[in-house]
Amino acid sequence: MTDEPGAPKGEKRQGWIRRLLPYLLAHKRNLFLAFGSSLLGQAVTAVTPVIQKVLIDDVVVGRRRSMTPWLLLLVLAGALRFGLAFVRRFAGGRIALDVHYDIRNDIYDRLQRLDFARHDEMETGQLVSRASSDVGLLQGLLQFLPLATGNLVMLVLSLGFMLWLSPLLTLVALLVVPAIVLVALRMRTTIFPAAWHAQQRTAEVASVVDEAVTGVRVVKGFGQEERELRRLVEAGEELFGSRLRMVRIQARLAGALETIPSLGQVAILFFGGWLALNGRISLGTFLAFSSYLLQLVGPARMFAVMLAVAQLARAGAERIFEVIDANPVVVEKPDASELAPVEGAVEFDDVVFGYLPSEPVLRGFSLTVAPGETVALVGASGSGKSTVSLLLPRFYDVRGGAVRVGGVDVRDVTFESLRRQIGVVFEDAFLFSSTVGENIAYGRPDATFEEIVAAAQAAEADEFIRALPHGYDTVVGERGLTLSGGQRQRVTLARALLTDPRVLVLDDATSAIDAKVEEEIHATLRRLMEGRTTLLVAHRRSTLRLADRIVLVDQGVAVDSGTHQELLSRSTLYRQLLAGPGEDCEGVDAAETAAANAVVAATAAAATAAAP
Repeated sequence: MTDEPGAPKGEKRQGWIRRLLPYLLAHKRNLFLAFGSSLLGQAVTAVTPVIQKVLIDDVVVGRRRSMTPWLLLLVLAGALRFGLAFVRRFAGGRIALDVHYDIRNDIYDRLQRLDFARHDEMETGQLVSRASSDVGLLQGLLQFLPLATGNLVMLVLSLGFMLWLSPLLTLVALLVVPAIVLVALRMRTTIFPAAWHAQQRTAEVASVVDEAVTGVRVVKGFGQEERELRRLVEAGEELFGSRLRMVRIQARLAGALETIPSLGQVAILFFGGWLALNGRISLGTFLAFSSYLLQLVGPARMFAVMLAVAQLARAGAERIFEVIDANPVVVEKPDASELAPVEGAVEFDDVVFGYLPSEPVLRGFSLTVAPGETVALVGASGSGKSTVSLLLPRFYDVRGGAVRVGGVDVRDVTFESLRRQIGVVFEDAFLFSSTVGENIAYGRPDATFEEIVAAAQAAEADEFIRALPHGYDTVVGERGLTLSGGQRQRVTLARALLTDPRVLVLDDATSAIDAKVEEEIHATLRRLMEGRTTLLVAHRRSTLRLADRIVLVDQGVAVDSGTHQELLSRSTLYRQLLAGPGEDCEGVDAAETAAANAVVAATAAAATAAAP
């Protein structure tokens, strides 16, 4: 996300205020009540000084009218203002909450629809800030809008009555308007960039907190609490400085906006008093005019606050619409078709891909997996084997070549029909903060309890789940951290198996499981993988035993393919991967590797002896 004020081109063309209108119009009833009651309330307020003028001139001074009806009229006006103010505040507050709710849901909906490539560009703290504090700024503006609209109506009505009472005094009152306009324009151009900068700093603080909380075990494991506190203090100091700058601007300019009308009020009182003392205007006219002047000071001060709130809301709105307007890189074709049930044939045809266009990860990767075949991908870190597993469900799009499932290019089918037939178990065993049963049924919310249990049994998870305090109804903690790494991996494996996929992708899905349980799961997997096409991303030596064929990946290319023994006998790179300390495939069976090396050496010696 950019750190500079700006917005997508579409939003600049349309304007942030116009973007808000559909959210307001979605709640027409409360919109009508809030703005209608505000307009009526301010209209009643604008009429009140005229009643006061009649009381002074015709009742108190002239004694031409009875006092009781006019006093009752003032009481009625007061009651109406109270009732209308209540409706305005309640309906206006409801609209602000409704729009807050709708926009936050739209942000979340957009985030769920963005692909991996877009999420790679976004910081968690930025997203949290935009969905919370930025939306809060909009809520503050929406609560002000009905009152501000009513104040505008009162301003027009008051000026009309003032012109009727005394055009000369009205002209004196309007002398301060140019100064107010100049200060208002200055506020508009200075508060917005300051508000944008402050919101960016708020997001950075949120990012620091998110990292510290998410990685609390690492922080404590290395004793870096003070370091993380210093990071937060530094980010907080930048936020404090940014907000202090904004407060300084508001204090200077808002103070000027509040003072200028007061100077105009002094001029009116002086000049109006002189006119009244000299009989140019009646005492009632002077008092009514003074009341209108006091009524205008309030809206002028409200105008100062409104400008500041509006610029804050503008900064929040543009940051929000930056997220809502973000488009995924990977999109469905308009004419994408449903992928019919497939047998499971998978083909990577000369695939070129890189997370950054300038840094390719796969460079002409080709691989064909027959239906029902289990293929393991082996390679050093950074060779591209995990990337292959992300292209198959179309989490990313290839930059060259094609990926096919059942002979159909994955770019020609809908996401839902493609991913319904591909089960993916990631290396990072992520669980949601819900029950174990709900986590297993995440891909199939309509699954029966018996089906959930069967999937757990297939993943060798049923025994430990039943031992939990509430069995399948046990709520796991955030990210499933109340379970061990091995338990989380078994639950995620059960989650994938419940969908009964035709193609199964396992990215080191048993890395956090001890050897005994892993062997039990492997025995189960051998049964479950029968008839399914399975792609294994192998980081451990033991995973290779599940494969019918092993593909050696190096620098984004499939350089060799064969059984374990075939690769041991002919591939130096494969032997290095298995035997090298700290490489991806760990836990090497030393005796088997030594025996294979002995076979290779004996074969070479025999060939040398047979040479002439």
